Amino acid sequence: MSRTLTSPVRAAAALALFAAAAGLHAQETGADTGGATERTRPKEPLPLWEIGLVGIAAYQPAYPGSDRDLGRLRVLPFGIYRGAVLHADGNGIGVRALRTPRWEWDVSGSGSFGSSANKVDARRGMPSIGTLVEIGPAVRINLGDVVDPKREPRLTQLELPVRAVFDVSHHFGHEGWTFEPRLSHTAWTGQGFSLVVSASTLFGDRTLNHLYYGVDAPYATADRPAYGAKAGLIATRLNASLRHRISPTLRMQYFAQLETVRGAANEESPLVRSKQDAGIGVSLIWGAWHSDEAGVE
Repeated sequence: MSRTLTSPVRAAAALALFAAAAGLHAQETGADTGGATERTRPKEPLPLWEIGLVGIAAYQPAYPGSDRDLGRLRVLPFGIYRGAVLHADGNGIGVRALRTPRWEWDVSGSGSFGSSANKVDARRGMPSIGTLVEIGPAVRINLGDVVDPKREPRLTQLELPVRAVFDVSHHFGHEGWTFEPRLSHTAWTGQGFSLVVSASTLFGDRTLNHLYYGVDAPYATADRPAYGAKAGLIATRLNASLRHRISPTLRMQYFAQLETVRGAANEESPLVRSKQDAGIGVSLIWGAWHSDEAGVE
């Protein structure tokens, strides 16, 4: 059963979502917060702080293993701060004193939009999956110079985030934990462009996996028997995003994702109707209000 957050934790989760919105890919079940800021050094310095809007349009599966793809269009507020000590952007919230060329430590945020059970035949009559926000510590290992000694270390990263999951739609009730190790690599950069590819595996505890795949007895039917979800692998993902920095405060990103639940802990759930799927989308990030002072990259 979900639990309601105390005010300080609710505020921290909201702050993480506000910062992570700039990197949100609008995935229905696990946004990729690969970052609103490009990994390459821009020719123009970025502002110290930005407050603005991010518009996201996507067509993706309702949840990993769903046979129903849903279109989504959202406009969200976001905030970014690029201070000498504190930074908060699409990659998370962190203290620069805990960053070295090889290692970084952040409080990482992520989010995923919910899906109404009435729009997904497999879940018809069941509770809907709400809009989820995740927050927790993340360690990043910069490996770019391992690939090529002349490369910027942050162009290739291994990220190891552990996040608590809360349901924004239901008073920030706690819905479990995730662990999503991710290897990302900036494969190409051009004038204002970068192509980032990544691979990740998403794991959830029993509480979160039951939200996606569990069928309690009152919702069991002839073709949807009762099922108790197990903790473990949710999905394996491959992502690609083409990022275009139009100006220091206007960025566009096109993204695509391949996802499979083969080998997942709850592959046999009656709510798993498709073993693999794909999604596409585009986001536009506009820093409507920003400082004249340059921030620290």
